[in-house]
Amino acid sequence: MDLYERSPLYQLIDEGRLIIAHAGIRSDYIGQYSSKVKTFVLYGDINGSKHPDGSPVRKDWAKSYKGETWIVYGHTPVPEARRVNHTYNIDTGCVFGGKLTAVRYPEMDLQEVPSTMPYIAEKFRTSFD
Repeated sequence: MDLYERSPLYQLIDEGRLIIAHAGIRSDYIGQYSSKVKTFVLYGDINGSKHPDGSPVRKDWAKSYKGETWIVYGHTPVPEARRVNHTYNIDTGCVFGGKLTAVRYPEMDLQEVPSTMPYIAEKFRTSFD
């Protein structure tokens, strides 16, 4: 708990050219640390609505991101790393049998290692409507 409580909400790297944020961050939130920003960084772009399975409805914030700063995030498992604008979702579901993915910066090359866990397809998001 101590490590969690002392950890930064998100990390700015290379003088702000790269941001690492759990579920992402909107460009207008960069440099801010309010409770609204914290909710976005931890859970993504949610509004309180739920899917029939109980999971939160998340808007695809990366589609509207227009910043030059690279944002690397996860939180929502996808079958393959997903690059949209200057964002990368690298949560490729290692715990659900996918793979562990990292981005090598500044090259923006992907590095992947297959998981040894059983694959659970329903844990992966495949559409972003």
